[in-house]
Amino acid sequence: MMSAFNNKLMIGSGMMLTGISLGHAATTPSNDTDKQKPPNVLVIMADDLGFSDISPYGGEIQTPNLKMLAENGVSFTDFSVTPYSAPSRAAFLTGSDPHKVGVGNLIELSTDEQKADPDYVGHLNDKALTIAQRLKQAGYFTVMSGKWHLGTEAKDAPSNWGFDESFVLLKGEANHLKRDNYPDSPDGAQLYRLNGEITDIPDDFYSSTTYADYLMESLDKRPDDKPFFAYLQFTAPHSPLQAPRQDIEKYRHYYLNGPRALAEQRFENSKKLNLIADTAKQPSMVGVPEWESFSEEDRQKEIKRMQIYAAMVDNMDANIGRILANLEAKGELDNTYIFFFSDNGAAGKYRETAGRWKDWVNQEHDNSLENMGAANSYVSTGTGWAQASNMPFSLFKGYTAEGGVRSPLIVSGPNIPKTRVSGKYSNLTDIAPTILDIAGVQKTTPKGKASLDGETLVPALMQPERNAQGPYSAKVLEMNGAKMVRFGDFKALSNTHRFAGLESDDLKTQKWLLYNLAQDPGETTDIADKYPKILDSLIGSYHNYAKDVGVIEVSPSSR
Repeated sequence: MMSAFNNKLMIGSGMMLTGISLGHAATTPSNDTDKQKPPNVLVIMADDLGFSDISPYGGEIQTPNLKMLAENGVSFTDFSVTPYSAPSRAAFLTGSDPHKVGVGNLIELSTDEQKADPDYVGHLNDKALTIAQRLKQAGYFTVMSGKWHLGTEAKDAPSNWGFDESFVLLKGEANHLKRDNYPDSPDGAQLYRLNGEITDIPDDFYSSTTYADYLMESLDKRPDDKPFFAYLQFTAPHSPLQAPRQDIEKYRHYYLNGPRALAEQRFENSKKLNLIADTAKQPSMVGVPEWESFSEEDRQKEIKRMQIYAAMVDNMDANIGRILANLEAKGELDNTYIFFFSDNGAAGKYRETAGRWKDWVNQEHDNSLENMGAANSYVSTGTGWAQASNMPFSLFKGYTAEGGVRSPLIVSGPNIPKTRVSGKYSNLTDIAPTILDIAGVQKTTPKGKASLDGETLVPALMQPERNAQGPYSAKVLEMNGAKMVRFGDFKALSNTHRFAGLESDDLKTQKWLLYNLAQDPGETTDIADKYPKILDSLIGSYHNYAKDVGVIEVSPSSR
């Protein structure tokens, strides 16, 4: 058992942080360590969070602390991640394309041919160099709490990748509440490591609260002369949807009209906040029955799904508030840069009906309406709510449509301008070089290690511009058969033919489509026939990329 959780910090939960100044004059971060104390860095990653779930991005879920961070920093509207968990984590930690560092696909989805390749092993390989290793060598105290998903063996533990203190969930998902004699899932047993050693979770475990507790307790161990790098990976709001009853109760009158109504509301909010062009069209809801077609019982269960999901996001925000209050009490908040984003879009695959999961979910859990959200229940977000969560973009996790790969990104900290929006394209590999610049740490890469593929966002943070600024060179992504290429206003897209939550006849697969995202962020109108030369050029960029990083194409498969 973890004795670290026996003495909880006496900080109230469910609070909103007020009266805090996180932003200062808009000047470039100083690297003059003789005159300025080295800055701290806190990175917060949500799990399967939709673009418009949080209030700064048009959501109705109560997230006052994230709203406060946005009001005291810069919010990015075109931040791209991968469509899956582990590759996104690898891309952030290394600043390199995940194909180069061992995570060319989600290991649970990899083919036998891929698993035999060193770039598809499902954990960081010998070419990886993490941001934690770089910062630790530069004198930082490094802490990680939450989901790892980059290998289960001892050699893969965060303690071997630059973290002084770490408490992590090793696999891709787990219960958010402790359940005695928890049945092994199709992915095996739930496993956690505390500083490299397999450990148990405390009896009062709730994922978001426990991960926040550990982060704060670990920061208390920091030597006085060291700045910190803290990496907090919530598992909310990933399935199974579970939350404290009082948090679920806050949303009892929400979502009564179904996912289509929520999608329309979120889409209009995106326009009101100028996150998308006023002329943009709302993407259609794919594979979502009309609300009236549900029986009354099924309708109530659908409503309850989203109420629990909202409660999980709400609770995550409250725990972020606890951490910010803790940093303020220590006098560290004004010297801390904070990054918040998600690993991918909201998840639309129903675990209850999906392949190897459905029997386990339905036989080992009580998913009655009254029990939904409890420790012995297992429900997932579902196709309709996921698409609503990702508005104003299309589809969801597992697809390279924008709903699968577009994430909120909020950055606040010393010298970051307040209440500003940046329309500059950026992606996960940009975060590591940005942090290194903020910390004044060299970005050179030792021989034999994967180089930083990303570009620093410091100029965009210091002088943010709301207008869309697509990438000036082709930016390519491939994952599990899903492909995309961004260049300027254009995006080439090829949807995966492997099951990711929608049946193959619900959308076009293995066919290159072309969109102008500046005009059509919802990817509603394919313009491939209008601009064939542009599409051919982007497809050529994909093939060059695939050869460079060693993409092993996947063949069609069952669920």
